[in-house]
Amino acid sequence: MVNAPAAFRIRATYRLALAMVAILALPSSVLPQDVEADSIEVIERGTPGIDGWDIAELPFKIITAPLYVIAFGAEWAADAALETRLPARIVYANLQLNRHYLYPTLASLGAGAGFGGALLVGVPPRAEKPSLSLQGGWTLRGYWRLTARAGYGAEPGASVQGGSFGAHVLGTTETRTQEEFFGIGPDSREADRSDYELERRLAGAALGFAPTGNLSLALDISWSRAETRSGQNDALQSLDSVFPGNSIPRFGATDRYRSVGGVVQIRGGGRGPLRAQRWLLVGARWNESLSDGAADFAQIETAAGVVLPFDHQIRSLSLALRYQTVRGSGSGSIPFYRLPALGGTSTLSAYRTGRFRARDLGLAEAEYFYRIWSHPVSPSAVFASLFLDAGIVASDLAEELEFRRLRPSYGTALSVVTGASAGGRLELARGDEGIRVNLTFEVGT
Repeated sequence: MVNAPAAFRIRATYRLALAMVAILALPSSVLPQDVEADSIEVIERGTPGIDGWDIAELPFKIITAPLYVIAFGAEWAADAALETRLPARIVYANLQLNRHYLYPTLASLGAGAGFGGALLVGVPPRAEKPSLSLQGGWTLRGYWRLTARAGYGAEPGASVQGGSFGAHVLGTTETRTQEEFFGIGPDSREADRSDYELERRLAGAALGFAPTGNLSLALDISWSRAETRSGQNDALQSLDSVFPGNSIPRFGATDRYRSVGGVVQIRGGGRGPLRAQRWLLVGARWNESLSDGAADFAQIETAAGVVLPFDHQIRSLSLALRYQTVRGSGSGSIPFYRLPALGGTSTLSAYRTGRFRARDLGLAEAEYFYRIWSHPVSPSAVFASLFLDAGIVASDLAEELEFRRLRPSYGTALSVVTGASAGGRLELARGDEGIRVNLTFEVGT
């Protein structure tokens, strides 16, 4: 039997999940997508009794206590949503919109883009179906993007059934304002932070094939044009005044490239962050310059990881390693914005997006999950976690890999995952440059 305090905690966390989903995720609930974080196995369970794990996790529970305050503070918003039938009205409105092939979303447009909204008109990519869509989005930081896509099947690299196939052509135009540059190398200074604007156009085609449910292959070819210029943020120093021209390769230039690349992903085990799984990713891309002064270069990326659940999948440990490198050919410079970068919510969340850039990148990640609550019917859950990441950038990682050069990022997080291509994560992260609070969402179109 669940005691009263535990019942109150479960009810509060359930309402937190309901509030986040109702306000931010339900626009996508009528169009399920194949997002890995959505496939959490539901476990019916009560409050665990006092045992060795409770004693061992006492420090963890003390650290995450502030996260429960957030859950209790969200109770009023959840009650208001229920009393006004807000969730039902959101679902109904989106059902009506989706019948006319309109899919509004509330999400990000990429790392560092900031929060904003997007609208997709048409039929988005789905397994074994044709698609034709036009999607545009804008964020509060002034970023905007417009993408036209046509093809058949799911997008290459999506989680799909074995034997599936996808082929697409697309065109994208975007302007990213307030991009940040700190210098190149592990010793760049946060105090030198400057901003710039990136304008990019891209046209390409992609093929994807999944021989089995655990193996997927993707190939693509694209033509791109990118131009950088000085930013407009008066609160920051001018990029031109802080860095000599030769320390920002290709700044202020127009770069045209033709690129051919491919990615192989191998997965084993279940799906979702608390299911037993392992994965290996290997990707390579050749970029041929079509502009004077810009170098041809190759990009190589490898990543591997494992999720180890235990205690009836209530707890789980996730471990991952990543390596990226770019290698130039001939004369010319590799554009600075094409170098591997650390920092932001996807890598080293204690630092600003793109904080560290260099030719080589290494990253190790570890995260311990504790499931606070899971819905008894739908694949939705709330969980807390502790994480520790360490990364390094270098001109040559084989020669410069030293422990003292590793940049740490550690902290705690509260996450909500739903079965509708949606999720939210509130994160408190600390590194050697201070503390950052990150709020991120993953919402399907």
